[in-house]
Amino acid sequence: MRACRELLSVAELAAMLDLPLGVARVLVGDLAQQGMVVVHRAPSHAGAPGVALLEQVLQGLQRL
Repeated sequence: MRACRELLSVAELAAMLDLPLGVARVLVGDLAQQGMVVVHRAPSHAGAPGVALLEQVLQGLQRL
């Protein structure tokens, strides 16, 4: 729960907690159903991803 205090992708959360992505998805889904976390959907992007998104992906990969 403490890890969900900041806005993270499920992939970032899984990496931070050293969990398989599928396990993290199930846990986040269960927490969302109980109202313990809020899930924000990523905005859909038409065409190529923007520079800001690519920088966020790079930062997430560097944290791994």
